[in-house]
Amino acid sequence: MRALLMPPWLPGYTRGQVQPDIIAGLSLAAFAIPESLAYASLADLPPISGLYCYLVAGVAYAIFGTSRQLAVGPTSSLAIAVAASVAVLGGGDTARVVALGGAIALLVGLICVGGRYLGLANVAYFLSDTVLVGFKTGAAIYIASTQLPKLFGVEGVSGSFFERVGHVIHELPHTHVPSLALGVTAVILFLALARLLPGRPTTLIVVAASIVATKFLGLGSFGIKVVGELPDGLPTVGLPAIQLSDLADLVPTALACFLLAYGETISTARSFAQKHGYEIDPDRELTAIGAANLAAGLTRGFPVAGGMSQSAVNDMGGATSPLSLVVTSAAVALVLLFFAGLFHDLPEPVLGAIVLMAAKHLVKVEEMKALWAASRIEFNIALVGLVAVLIFGLLNGLLVAALGSLIVLIARAARPVVVVMARDASGRFINRERLAAAHDIEGALVLRSAGAWVYFNIEYIRRHILDLLDRTSTPVRTLVLDCSMVSTVDLNAATGLRALVRAVRQRGVTLRLAELRDEVVDQLRAGGVEAELGPIVAHRTIEECIAAA
Repeated sequence: MRALLMPPWLPGYTRGQVQPDIIAGLSLAAFAIPESLAYASLADLPPISGLYCYLVAGVAYAIFGTSRQLAVGPTSSLAIAVAASVAVLGGGDTARVVALGGAIALLVGLICVGGRYLGLANVAYFLSDTVLVGFKTGAAIYIASTQLPKLFGVEGVSGSFFERVGHVIHELPHTHVPSLALGVTAVILFLALARLLPGRPTTLIVVAASIVATKFLGLGSFGIKVVGELPDGLPTVGLPAIQLSDLADLVPTALACFLLAYGETISTARSFAQKHGYEIDPDRELTAIGAANLAAGLTRGFPVAGGMSQSAVNDMGGATSPLSLVVTSAAVALVLLFFAGLFHDLPEPVLGAIVLMAAKHLVKVEEMKALWAASRIEFNIALVGLVAVLIFGLLNGLLVAALGSLIVLIARAARPVVVVMARDASGRFINRERLAAAHDIEGALVLRSAGAWVYFNIEYIRRHILDLLDRTSTPVRTLVLDCSMVSTVDLNAATGLRALVRAVRQRGVTLRLAELRDEVVDQLRAGGVEAELGPIVAHRTIEECIAAA
């Protein structure tokens, strides 16, 4: 327990790292404070909830986390996931909505912390990169659609992407021109400053300019909505005031948020670890993100994760350890105690522009193009993830994407590759299709199968082997199966192999198994294959099988 509570980065920490971490923490705060207000609004929660998340999540992560640059706080995808749940269950009651957001964060934290001991650290890897490319692109488009009402100054609606866009089109005659002008101006400023001042807190610059303009130029008199009063002081600590009956409704959202939070955290942490040449511990990362969510849930926040955009800001600021997150938390605490009132005049169209800029980073157009060029099947899989989000929403879209990953995995395992082998000039056996001058073995056919032999693919393997045997133009007396790439054989596959032995024998051919692993030999013997095949020997080479025939 003591080792778990000792921050892994602390023993090697030096005095020379303090100044870079302080600078990085302050730079992150300049970016994160306005962004967290926008994400809380995106989650249908009071804007102050976003600051509560950044107040505690970074400190909690710093105790357990192993990434030196990861920044933990609200993200756009988690905010949308929370909104989908609290909008239905909250009933417009602000206090209940806040309690529901905190309860979801607590559930995510419990799943993460408990899941470390159940092997859930590997769950995020079940979402393939191909599916995630489509999912993130779809999520960006979906998130952008949620901000259109703020930009156009019209009332928003819930529903799918198409319902939201259709509503905005229907409301175009009622567009609030000052809101649209301010929102578009903010987007243009964000894009321009990102080019002119890369690595600088451009978000804070635009936010400060919009607050000054609202206050001193009287933009509020034009009917532009503003954030309004933010409560001063630190949040109270305690369990969210929800009913036990609410848990059944919140658990599916919490599971989806867990997948989103841990998947985004581990991929972001891994990318920065590779960039700077160090290792991260997936189990500790799961614990760290769990602790961050528990802290957020107890302080009236909502689910948090390690996000790419805020981590990039932290990295560009020169962060060398999670101490930068502690500095960010201290800066947020100062804002909550003394400067929360400064954000009263922050226009809502600017918050919408902040979310649009964050969603822009999720768009994976180049990766979609790369998938199109490399594999149309992979591209179609990504497209399914994208379209699922637009039609069914973020949560259901994530489930469809996860299901798509599993279907792809099972489909590939259900049709393992079986190739014909031939000798090359050096006498090695390789895939005959890759051999310019194939040297077939007189009287023998050598095949290689890759992957596990299990109940749902053994019939495909059996029929494919027999088809290759029947299509051989020269007489075959011996069929040799190279099993060097066969990792396991279950009982159903063993039964199928016995049927294969009988079918081959009826064709006047002897079946031999080469390069068997020790554990596979044990599985074949347990499956009664020796009764049909004869003695099974581990690690017998292809040449030995041919010679024995």
